[in-house]
Amino acid sequence: MGDNTPWFLFMNQRDEARGLPVSNAAMVEELAHSGSLRSQECITAFQAVDRQHFWPANSGELAYADTPLRSGRLHLSAPHIYAKALESLLPLRPGMSFLNVGSGTGYFNSIISELVGELATNHGIDIWPETVEHAVQRCRLLGKTNIEYTLGNVYQLNINQTMRYDRIYLGACANSRSKYLYRLLEVGGILIGPFQVGHTQQLRRVVRQSETLFKVEVLGSVQFASLIEPVPSASRPSTPAYTETSQGTGRSGATTPRCVLDDGAQAVGLPGIPSTFSLCERPWTRERCWIYPTSYRRTVAMGLLCKPRDHSLPSLPTDIWIKHIFPWCPKWWFEAPRTSTPMATPSKKALRRSDGEDTEQSDDAASTRAPSSAVSSVHTTPESGPSQPPADIEVDDMDRSNDALDLGDVCFEVFGNGQRHAIGAEHDPDDMEEHDEGHRLVPLRVLQLLAEDARRRRRRRQEEREEEQEQEQEEEQ
Repeated sequence: MGDNTPWFLFMNQRDEARGLPVSNAAMVEELAHSGSLRSQECITAFQAVDRQHFWPANSGELAYADTPLRSGRLHLSAPHIYAKALESLLPLRPGMSFLNVGSGTGYFNSIISELVGELATNHGIDIWPETVEHAVQRCRLLGKTNIEYTLGNVYQLNINQTMRYDRIYLGACANSRSKYLYRLLEVGGILIGPFQVGHTQQLRRVVRQSETLFKVEVLGSVQFASLIEPVPSASRPSTPAYTETSQGTGRSGATTPRCVLDDGAQAVGLPGIPSTFSLCERPWTRERCWIYPTSYRRTVAMGLLCKPRDHSLPSLPTDIWIKHIFPWCPKWWFEAPRTSTPMATPSKKALRRSDGEDTEQSDDAASTRAPSSAVSSVHTTPESGPSQPPADIEVDDMDRSNDALDLGDVCFEVFGNGQRHAIGAEHDPDDMEEHDEGHRLVPLRVLQLLAEDARRRRRRRQEEREEEQEQEQEEEQ
């Protein structure tokens, strides 16, 4: 380069010549033009977060191309995949909680934060330390200090102790054995992610209609790397995962007091895989109080405003409520227990706070934990969440009738064609018989290539026949 023109202008000119977007704005415009981005709120969120910021600066000029990227442990899905996932997670409102499994660079968590706000619980999980460190650094530079990233494997996540989420995204492909992760959804919550179906993968939208019913919608065919399953080992020591934010590092659960079930609790997860960590709701603060349910807000008002008429009587100071009581109470602590389903009454559980102090709590206290995934006729874990989904999630009358059945902890997924299956039971429709080699599915691209080759050979034979006919006619003349 003989002149003083910056080198990156030449790179941009080369990208423009190749037809690739050279800026975040150009990428968003292309996604909107193709229909991947449809709603204005999603377009605005994509415009607010520059994709290049989350990719190594010396990795080339493909950051804005509609293609997946990989550099060492870092990985970014194609922009249209994130766009489709974001549109499918709608509605996204301020205060909604979000979990990203396989959070990678932190790009998608940052886009979500534009819609749920900085006061919402925004979690990411990844198995690679360097990836977690990269995501924390990138978000810190953008001032997104509310996003928490945890180093750990989702298959070692303690479902019983972990909070429920309004929205979940799986950044790697799950299988039929992974469907117990549905229990991390709040009633009315939405999960978007790829699932293995035989020898192909489907991007699915799962909506939790009730405590035991999940509606599944297939969005299309995709190709993702699979979630990595730890090697089962009964003797493996439980090494806690740790959580990182832009404000520092700490053990999982250190920022929020957590309740630990006693030894009689039923484990949820893959057989032989020990649970090593849990994820908890951000602690209550006065600034976050509006996110909490009405029952919680009423209790806060009573605790802070109601004082005895006789001022000589003792009462708790306001600071005690604000600093030492409400931050320890989970979001659904003051929700009334559900009584619509005839279940066996669970016994009181001895709860242990994170500081090791044992306390005896009522069944309402345990309602913040996700129910056990074991198939049983007796409900061994209290249910949590509202008895009805939000108004923007439609529930069929047939689905409501399931609440009147004594199904215990059995959860069902329902597909668009009406097919139902008990989650965790044998013969999952997503599985194929391994010995059935004669019925393996052939990738669509392979079929297209075979069809194109067959058409090419037919055209060649047709041309040869026409040439032979022309030669015969010339010889006759």
